[in-house]
Amino acid sequence: MNLLMISGDRALASGKQGAFYSTLEDLHKHFTRIDVICPRVATKRFDMVLFGNVHIHPSPLPVLLQSFWILKKGKELFASHHHVLATVHEYPPFYNGFGARLLHRATNIPYILEVMHIPGWPKASGIKERFYRWLTSICIAWDSKPARAVRVINQHQTPEFLESVGVPREKLVYIPAFYIDLATFKPISTEVLSTEVRPLWKKYDVIFVGRMATNKGLDLFLDVMEKTGLVGVAVGDGPLLAWARKQAKRRGLKIHFPGFARDSIEIARYLNESRVFLMPSLNEGGPRVVLEAMACGIPVIATPVGIVPDILPPECIEEWNSADLADKVTNILGDEQLYARLHEHGIATVQKFERASSIAAVAEALKKLTDA
Repeated sequence: MNLLMISGDRALASGKQGAFYSTLEDLHKHFTRIDVICPRVATKRFDMVLFGNVHIHPSPLPVLLQSFWILKKGKELFASHHHVLATVHEYPPFYNGFGARLLHRATNIPYILEVMHIPGWPKASGIKERFYRWLTSICIAWDSKPARAVRVINQHQTPEFLESVGVPREKLVYIPAFYIDLATFKPISTEVLSTEVRPLWKKYDVIFVGRMATNKGLDLFLDVMEKTGLVGVAVGDGPLLAWARKQAKRRGLKIHFPGFARDSIEIARYLNESRVFLMPSLNEGGPRVVLEAMACGIPVIATPVGIVPDILPPECIEEWNSADLADKVTNILGDEQLYARLHEHGIATVQKFERASSIAAVAEALKKLTDA
């Protein structure tokens, strides 16, 4: 069976081994061939092959013309490989969905929309996200009509929004998109340096991991670090990295900014060197790093976004108030029994997200949709 994936991910075609790369490492085993159509990347455009049967096709066109690249390249690929299904990573301004609709009309290929999260919901970071939230509310029901199904990756937040704006409940399919490599993300107490084995110390009280962007709540993270005076690390890259570094320096905060983590092993190391994971995002679909932190046995404190209401106990969830978030951080760090309970809860919860079995379940769910 051949699968076509219409994606908004640029990292893969740029040579980065991020979350999408990790997914394809296992997903490719369940299909004869996977073709991925994605937007143009900053580096010279090229088609590439991963894992022997995953073919990446970046657009040569500006993103405003992405719908037409999806139609052109999709027709070419479908004529050669007769894909049984297309998955469409959909988000405003909906050029992926529009391109998929055009391709469906031309080839009759069945497709599903994958709505990973709603920009600006439950809380917007600015005018752009408020506009995208409004645009989603008026467009998504129309957008989803030709689709065989609409995939959601959390059980409450996204489905409730989509239903409220007219997407039929029966069209929604919950298929998680969080795949944890439990051999990498686990509690680590030692590290190996050359021939030496030594303890892995907790260097940081609080860790933030994510893209340095407006929806990630970086200002809240900085405020919490200022209110608590704790030692932190903020792992990630993005448009707000320089701003965050300047703010931390100006305010005298004890935060290390290492930039983009090169791979999952490095993220797991940073998590294991930390005592608490703080995720103060304004809106998310997941994020998967919450589960990765739980797998490493460190308590997570997060705002009520994405998957958070599905997996975290109430004592770990807080609204977007830096004083309340700071109180939660200090309370958990100061309560050994609570800390131990959250350590065990996290490790137990993530077992159902083990990567190989979870991706096998996703592949099976996609194959069932081809028969719908």
